[in-house]
Amino acid sequence: MIWFLTLLSFLFTLLLIPLVADMVSTRLLRANYANEQIPVGLGVVFILAVVPLVLLAVLLTEITLLEGMIWVSTISSFGLIGFIDDTLGSREARGFTGHFRALWHGQLTTGALKALFGGVIALLVAFFTSDHGFVIILNTFLIALFANVLNLLDVRPGRAGKFYLLLTIPLIISGFAQLPSLLITASLIAYLPWDLSARVMMGDVGANILGAIFGLSVIGLPISGRLLILLLLIGLHVYAERFSLSRAIDDNTWLHSLDLWGRKKV
Repeated sequence: MIWFLTLLSFLFTLLLIPLVADMVSTRLLRANYANEQIPVGLGVVFILAVVPLVLLAVLLTEITLLEGMIWVSTISSFGLIGFIDDTLGSREARGFTGHFRALWHGQLTTGALKALFGGVIALLVAFFTSDHGFVIILNTFLIALFANVLNLLDVRPGRAGKFYLLLTIPLIISGFAQLPSLLITASLIAYLPWDLSARVMMGDVGANILGAIFGLSVIGLPISGRLLILLLLIGLHVYAERFSLSRAIDDNTWLHSLDLWGRKKV
């Protein structure tokens, strides 16, 4: 049944992508890295395809009601704040420093809203999936920071999606991935060719969901592993505040080749 639901997620996404792309093509456009105006926010298909299947999995007792509600809440909440940023956000303030500097001066940016609200949602999710205070804080940061990492990477076609797959496939092979994570992964695989061809952008709604879901997936790892991952995430964020991740990827032969794989030439 698990693999049947995973196949349905893939098929539902294939069906939904052209319909959603057509729906937003005249309403929600943004210039991509090549300055082409293309539909943004197509990551909403992850919500449309996966949430009903998570609820179906609860009905079929493949996962518990609590697990289902946690996954649905995470997908929907992080998707919502990403969608707000896609539709109302500006690019005047960048990075944690820029957004919170603007907030200090009385201007609430969508980036600051995303960080604050995302932090609260991550805390609530961690509260229901952790057994004591230290682990709650640890899991909160993992969920919230992974969501932001995927946002930082979603500046080139397919980059965020390929990064998510590189992280998730080892979890699937090792048996750590839960059913909702499999559903998201199948949905992403169906969506990714559209992103790689630069026909659409997943936007913050998609990147937020992928990052938060991966963060939720890794909280089952041993604490030592989670602490190491958290240190790496903090280091990556500190680097991104000062330097360009895109330049670092372009300067690394292996990462650059992987970044270009499957991408439409412009």
